Amino acid sequence: MQTLTIKKHIEVVAPSLDNNLSDMDRINMSLRNNFGIQQISWPLDLLKILSNTLRSSDGSVTVTAKAKDDHLHVLAIEPGDTTGSHFGLAVDIGTTVVAVELIDFNTGKSLAAAGDLNRQVQYGEDLLTRLHFSAQGGLGKLHAAVLDTINSLVDKVCAAPGVSPYQISAFCAAGNTSMTHFLLGLDPSTIRREPYAPILTHVPELFAKDIGINILPNAACYIFPSVGSFLGGDLIAGALAAGIDEKDEISLLLDIGTNGEMILGNKDWLLAGAGAAGPALEGGVAECAKRAETGAIDRVKIDPLTFEPSYSVIGDAPPAGLCGSGLIDTIAELYLAGLLDSTGRFVLEKKTSRWRTVNGRDTYMLVDGDKKAEGPIVYITEKDIQNVLRTKAAMVAALTILLDSVGLDIGSISRIYTAGSFGIHLSVDSSTAIGLYPKLPAERFVPLGNGSLRGAKEILLDSGKIAGANRIAGKITYLELNIHPAFMGIFRSAKYISCQL
Repeated sequence: MQTLTIKKHIEVVAPSLDNNLSDMDRINMSLRNNFGIQQISWPLDLLKILSNTLRSSDGSVTVTAKAKDDHLHVLAIEPGDTTGSHFGLAVDIGTTVVAVELIDFNTGKSLAAAGDLNRQVQYGEDLLTRLHFSAQGGLGKLHAAVLDTINSLVDKVCAAPGVSPYQISAFCAAGNTSMTHFLLGLDPSTIRREPYAPILTHVPELFAKDIGINILPNAACYIFPSVGSFLGGDLIAGALAAGIDEKDEISLLLDIGTNGEMILGNKDWLLAGAGAAGPALEGGVAECAKRAETGAIDRVKIDPLTFEPSYSVIGDAPPAGLCGSGLIDTIAELYLAGLLDSTGRFVLEKKTSRWRTVNGRDTYMLVDGDKKAEGPIVYITEKDIQNVLRTKAAMVAALTILLDSVGLDIGSISRIYTAGSFGIHLSVDSSTAIGLYPKLPAERFVPLGNGSLRGAKEILLDSGKIAGANRIAGKITYLELNIHPAFMGIFRSAKYISCQL
């Protein structure tokens, strides 16, 4: 295995009357001896400091480079031995949340991780709103917002371990097709219109200075390829982390977010699709929604006899809202307790003090602020439930079409990898109860966690896996579900809790 960038301390022979080769020729001779690579290239900015660096350290220097085939591209040169400081950055460019992780190349371990709300949300909570804003001249603001988010997180993860951002020589990122475009300052607005053609799906080799990431200017960047307008590099990264293209068994990679994205297949074939699920599980959509952070209710139970709720709160703090997993639990528990019918409507005939009217609408009250002065009221509305059922219906429609396309039934799937932040937190029992997940034995579900970050870390620590990521992208047959003739029919019939695969 070879990390995405390599770092080597070398001794360069001083010039003399007997050896008056140029500084670049002498250092290249040393690099060839150390790396065994003949073809070496240098960026102009490093050539400008080469002479001073060599002479200030008596020829003892550390070179950071990226090796590819028989080519070595030099990224940095420093006086002395700095091989103990060699770092990479993994990035998940989420529509709602951006997450980064700082990796120590010498140990392979994560030094720090951080996440924050994507600053693009000020221009639109959902992706389609941002695509429209971009088409109206807002591309520059969207590009700056995602860069500001990433760069602020870089500062955060570097602060605790005392790492300089300019010691980070490798950057690997994964995001959906639109987020990749926004990161590069490319206008993705054509994605929202037929024939849904992005500017690019495979990103050429770039350096941090090309993008605007505040790390080593010549840091090597790998950005996961996309496959279609709504099937991005985040899912390719997840597929790489799950290894579904290496297995004989049929697996399903499921990522539920603003879009319901999935890859079905094995080592012989991969079929993928994406349905516009709507941001029902993204923070800010439900009236009492809260990101999965301190104060968010993440687990809910409802007593089927008393109809009273119990719950757990992230960080053991006073409850301040519902995150995605708490929202799914609440809907499933309401349904199982008979307080919710299969259409997602409250069964108000069931007598409970938890029925309340808020702003003229019926709600089920989880946390009564009148009795719990330490926090706000937390409740769920029928509108919140309908949003989730639309997400659920989109997932059912997408998976039904994929299975029908290859003549398989749901029982043929041996493993379901659940990716994204929801894949970590969603209860399999609650998700299958409402039909969000297929009705399969719980042991078939494998939480992948943040597949984008996992895939990005694998590339950073083993550059040979770039070929694997590109192979996955090339193997996938992508179905454009937005125009599939069967999608809307299945979607409409699946907007019921009782409708499951």
